[in-house]
Amino acid sequence: MNVKNYLAKVAYIDDMEIGEEICKVYKSKFDNSYITHVGMEDSVKFLSDREITDELTYGVGFSPKDGKWYGWSHRAIFGFKVGSTCQKGDCHYIPLGEKSAVEDAIRFWTEDDHINVRAGNPEIRDGVMGVYVEWDYSDKIKNTSLRGQISGVFHIFPEKYGRGEWTAKTMEDAKQMAFDFNHGVS
Repeated sequence: MNVKNYLAKVAYIDDMEIGEEICKVYKSKFDNSYITHVGMEDSVKFLSDREITDELTYGVGFSPKDGKWYGWSHRAIFGFKVGSTCQKGDCHYIPLGEKSAVEDAIRFWTEDDHINVRAGNPEIRDGVMGVYVEWDYSDKIKNTSLRGQISGVFHIFPEKYGRGEWTAKTMEDAKQMAFDFNHGVS
């Protein structure tokens, strides 16, 4: 893949320390923020093809070409416009308050191998608000030593509560969804 064809608009390659390693990564020419690792050129090409403007900032940018605000990280990219929705389970969903944060924690940790998922009462641990979520491992989990065992995790609530489920009525709303998506997939 010839990266030079689209790097001029969106990114440049630089070294970045990730943990204890130095990696080659793509960074934004607009604000020097991290876009993705070398080897994931499709992400850079996707952004470049949409002609993201200089409103690009920390994984959020506007495409006048298709009239959408995009949010992304190295994991995912998604565009939002007037009429876009946010529902429980979406990456850009931010609970309304403590009750919906507990429900969201249970939803997040519920999967085929986690049964009887439950949450305790919200509490502060190490200065952050969250809830301890617990589950039983199902009898179908591939790791047979986990079958019937109980496990759990302290699920941290968002620093700031959001709008819960909602629909973008303005482009400013769409931009907020893009920021929320960026935060949710980072």
